[in-house]
Amino acid sequence: MERNLKVVGICGSLREDSSNKRLLDLAKTMLPDYVEYESLEYQDVPVFSQDIEKPVPEPVQRIKDQVESADVLLIATPQYNGSFPGNLKNAIDWMTRPGGHNSIYGKIAGIVGCTPGQSGTMQAQLHLREVLSHLGIQVPAKPRVMISGVLDLIDEDGNLQLPEVEVNNYQKMLNEVFKLAQIKSL
Repeated sequence: MERNLKVVGICGSLREDSSNKRLLDLAKTMLPDYVEYESLEYQDVPVFSQDIEKPVPEPVQRIKDQVESADVLLIATPQYNGSFPGNLKNAIDWMTRPGGHNSIYGKIAGIVGCTPGQSGTMQAQLHLREVLSHLGIQVPAKPRVMISGVLDLIDEDGNLQLPEVEVNNYQKMLNEVFKLAQIKSL
């Protein structure tokens, strides 16, 4: 029997009607019974400054606690100007602070992303992988979930309708991060 895993979904877009939030919502429908999911809300996290890190601001402590309780981080990132959003980088920076209190080190993460354009968030995901790797976070090399032309994939009810090949790819990526998390917990 597999032990229960906890996934914390982190959306790089703070926009209420974000396509990347929809991509995380789709993941929730694909999770096996032994996986618990919750979203990280970090809109109220201040811009990082060492001048305000001690004591840790309450919104920061809340996200640090949530990330520490996770077995897997599932990060959905849009692509802004060829990279991932600054608000996501800010949240990641806070998760590593103050010095000696890194809440994110050693985690397992899956990265997904969608965009109205044709890049499929390739550059954003490459930059995010580099940052996460630097922080000791394990991200499976494959499969990669990079959805292009996302606006054409949203139905009249506002639901994301991925082609079957993309759903299968997404499921394979989720299975890979769950496998890594279970191995790590042994």
